[in-house]
Amino acid sequence: MNRRRILTGLAAAGLAAAGIAGCGSSPAPATGQQAAPPAPPLVTSFASGAGTGWAIVEMGGSAADENNFWELFTRQPGSQTWRLATPLGVADNGGLVVTGTGSGSLLTGFVPSQDLTFSPLATSGDGGATWTSGSPVNPGLAAVPDALAGGPAGNLIALTSSGAKLSQNLGATWRSLASTRALDATSPGRACAVTGLTAVAFLSSAWAGSPGPDPGTPMLGAGCGRPGVAGIFAETAGSWHAAGPARSALPAALRREDVEVVRLAATSAGVTAVLRAGTGADAVLVAAWAPTETGAWQVSPPLPLGSRRLLSTTVGPGAAIGVTLSGGRGETVTGPDATAWRTLPALPKWAATLALGSSGQVDALAVHLGTFQDYRLSASGWGLAQKVKVAIPYGSSG
Repeated sequence: MNRRRILTGLAAAGLAAAGIAGCGSSPAPATGQQAAPPAPPLVTSFASGAGTGWAIVEMGGSAADENNFWELFTRQPGSQTWRLATPLGVADNGGLVVTGTGSGSLLTGFVPSQDLTFSPLATSGDGGATWTSGSPVNPGLAAVPDALAGGPAGNLIALTSSGAKLSQNLGATWRSLASTRALDATSPGRACAVTGLTAVAFLSSAWAGSPGPDPGTPMLGAGCGRPGVAGIFAETAGSWHAAGPARSALPAALRREDVEVVRLAATSAGVTAVLRAGTGADAVLVAAWAPTETGAWQVSPPLPLGSRRLLSTTVGPGAAIGVTLSGGRGETVTGPDATAWRTLPALPKWAATLALGSSGQVDALAVHLGTFQDYRLSASGWGLAQKVKVAIPYGSSG
């Protein structure tokens, strides 16, 4: 099957979709305006407390020539090996986003690219071995790693070019949940001065072991134009309230900077977030954790970026966080009790993202052209644990 060809039913469903605003390069900021922070990188990995993991990486050739292919790899509980699990039949130049659902399935969404203006969805109940196509999201998903979030009882949130949408039937139908403008018109939104939505999450206390039915709590991550405000919001009883770390909980240096939510994830430990503050040489990252959407937040020490770019983010089991930075640098932080970020040995060549496992295991996933390699960290350094060759259909676009 030509992996670039859009599935017939999904294409028909999306022919009437409006084009995604802002595709391609962003316009330069007007004179005197501060440039917007870079979008959170799509390259990412996630590992649940149950041991299920997935990683999204970009393989192939030049994106300018549309020879880049985004690939999904999964790792099952108890396994140390990765398996290629990318759904077939849909153009994926724009990127992939993945979430787990309340039923234990995986849901994959395709970020729009080329002539694709909506986002096809595919569901797998066997870890990505087989996929079933679902109704598309229209307009298409935002190009951020947390553009999809699964909750209990078939609840889903999708972050699109027009705002966040909610489905209560695994994506069969959608309704508007919030937009940048609507959120900014609320009291907590005005306190943030919302510049844009960057992430969605669905927090369910049932995932943390609480008994009884739980409808879940929709959550949004955003960028704020008011210094020292972390734009994390939760909806209860139809109203949005501020749910992020208080200004006083942030490191002192961040209280004078605009803050953007880079990652927002619901885990068995509660809510996990990665925040970016400042610009240029003053930019820093912090990780933040809360047991519930109304609980007290704990914040990591800041990780200065300096001249380095953020290349990928990783959410590990429980509360672990990992990032890769330009220059072959990797950093991890184990959770709220950590007193510092851990700088890893220089990453293997072509390292794209980290993968965090139980008991502190750290892997570096490297990709080059059609080769995927998993390097595992031990006391003696990085060792090659697995290599996967992926058939890249160069020139199949168009």
